[in-house]
Amino acid sequence: MTQDEILKLKAVALYIISKFGEVDILRIFKILYFAEKEHYAKYGRRIVNDTYFALERGPVPSALYDAIKISQGKSSLTKFPQLGVISNSICVGSDVSLDYIITANELPDMSELSKSDILCLDKSFIENKDLDYNTLSEKSHDIAWTDAWSKSKNSVINPILIAKAAGANDAMIEYIKEKELINELIG
Repeated sequence: MTQDEILKLKAVALYIISKFGEVDILRIFKILYFAEKEHYAKYGRRIVNDTYFALERGPVPSALYDAIKISQGKSSLTKFPQLGVISNSICVGSDVSLDYIITANELPDMSELSKSDILCLDKSFIENKDLDYNTLSEKSHDIAWTDAWSKSKNSVINPILIAKAAGANDAMIEYIKEKELINELIG
């Protein structure tokens, strides 16, 4: 991820955390994923450029998860030095049994978020904030997750299938594919 993409991911994570005050890891991941799906299908652009993996409880944004693991002391900053900007902006529960509870050390940089980002994040927050752990997990087991999980547990989720899972029409899928190809070509 580029430095700009990391700053955007940080702003998104802090925005979600700020909506709760304190929040568990699963809820951060699911609110982001559901917002990501809708945004991708509706606007043809992802909110963050993170890679989602199909884990047992559903899609997990890998860079954000790595940043949280650094905060938990379960991963090393030397392994992912670029993620220090995120891991230093969050705080995990002080007790090992509560290290899945995240709070923010700072406010989100709202200049990193577009109006459409905020719209989709807020909608996802409202729709999912009160759902229990199992319901959130089951809800995230969509066609994108199922495709990746059936190939190999903990494998990368195809971003095009994320848009399809949100109901992107054929024209939007073609637009996304063209955009992905252009991004690959220009690096």
